[in-house]
Amino acid sequence: MDLSLIMTDEKYEEVFKGKHATPYFFDIKNGKGRALFYFGARHSRDPKDEQWQTLKIFWEKFLAESSTPRIVLLEGNPLPGKIPAGDEAIRQYGESSVVINLARELNIEIRWPEFDMTEESQILVKQFDSELVYYFYFVRSASAWIRAGNVGGFDEVINKAADATARRIPGAPTSLSSYEATHQKLFGRPLNQNEIKTMQRAIAPVFHDSIINDIARASSQLRNERIVLEAERYWNSGYSIFMLFGAAHAVVQEAALKTLGN
Repeated sequence: MDLSLIMTDEKYEEVFKGKHATPYFFDIKNGKGRALFYFGARHSRDPKDEQWQTLKIFWEKFLAESSTPRIVLLEGNPLPGKIPAGDEAIRQYGESSVVINLARELNIEIRWPEFDMTEESQILVKQFDSELVYYFYFVRSASAWIRAGNVGGFDEVINKAADATARRIPGAPTSLSSYEATHQKLFGRPLNQNEIKTMQRAIAPVFHDSIINDIARASSQLRNERIVLEAERYWNSGYSIFMLFGAAHAVVQEAALKTLGN
């Protein structure tokens, strides 16, 4: 796999400026029945989002046009063993829940190919100050829950994010005050509800507001490389693959993954 074919975050912003079809999807076939279907989703927990119907149609196309064995690769970390069905699953877990339930109906294998936070953080702390790396994960968790809108108020969210970061990453601070101090040091303002936009921009690879954006770019590169290498590994093992990640991941990984069909 030629990893240089993965589009950089800078190139992505230059070419697309975040403006491309969402959802964004494509497929790759080897002419012998094996196929890779990639659905780049719009992150959503809205049961009325029209993309769910598009996703189900794309899933049926995957089943019709791919050979066995099949495997599903999903973004993020594994979800709980049992998840609800229908609208409640989407409200709690978003797009992953839709494909998990579809795959489990047919006993299709499911894997989460990314680094877990411990593995990824151990790589990043070799490049950046550990305090800043821990803050990055804290803000990423908090921003995800803020976007989901189903966790609680701002104070509840940041306390939950502090607890989650400490639990998932060895060495990360256990107190919210540590993250508040880092935020103040970086941006010169206290961490409160007025800082939501600052937090969301901080973890976006396409911005250059602070060193946290540099960490976000490094994390993004690690994630994209890991995802395409794991897809290549399963492809070379004879699997047909259904991939479900955010739309931006689909865009930046497409050129590298399409070499699998050669």
